[in-house]
Amino acid sequence: MKTRTITSGAAMAALALVLAFLPLSFPFPPIPFLRFDPAEIPVFAALIGFGPYSAWTAAIVYYFVLLAVGEFTPIGPSMKFLAVASAMIGFWMMSRMFAGKGIRTLLFSGLMAATVLRVFVMTAANYVVLAILFPEFLQFATNTLSMFLGSPLQPNQEGLFFVLAFTAIYNILHMPFTIIPAFLILKAVHRTKALGTTWAPWLIQTAKK
Repeated sequence: MKTRTITSGAAMAALALVLAFLPLSFPFPPIPFLRFDPAEIPVFAALIGFGPYSAWTAAIVYYFVLLAVGEFTPIGPSMKFLAVASAMIGFWMMSRMFAGKGIRTLLFSGLMAATVLRVFVMTAANYVVLAILFPEFLQFATNTLSMFLGSPLQPNQEGLFFVLAFTAIYNILHMPFTIIPAFLILKAVHRTKALGTTWAPWLIQTAKK
């Protein structure tokens, strides 16, 4: 089990890095520097398929590689890690609370908790980055959001409020974009017995406990 945890986490981290450097992400139109990134899918596939230890292995390896070669380091990789980590914690908390309640209950409650915790954490983190550390980012975000809305916003409290609100919407949309494909992929792998007849995704095992 320890070997499978490490190898699965490392494999998912490698896949995440491949996806991160391919031109597959696409922007969130109101604030284009926020992008829907399929590289998060393998990390959540590690969680759904092999459990939290595998997922943390994938997330941490992915984070440290992005620190070395990613964009806007260390802010960009650190914000991405916070987003992924907070969502994983929320999902894991529901897996503990609703273990044995069925796959639909566990998947829905996990998705909701992951979304809520990610929005809360990232709203606080973005406030620190935009209002305190790098107010020039707020200026840029306010300008792009003003063009999207067709109404001028000033980079003050009003602009900050709207930028944080639309960032929260982005994070809400990103969670089903990440978790649902990860679940469907692992479910298909389980159905085909590609990883052996005795293997079942961690999420399915937890739902049946």
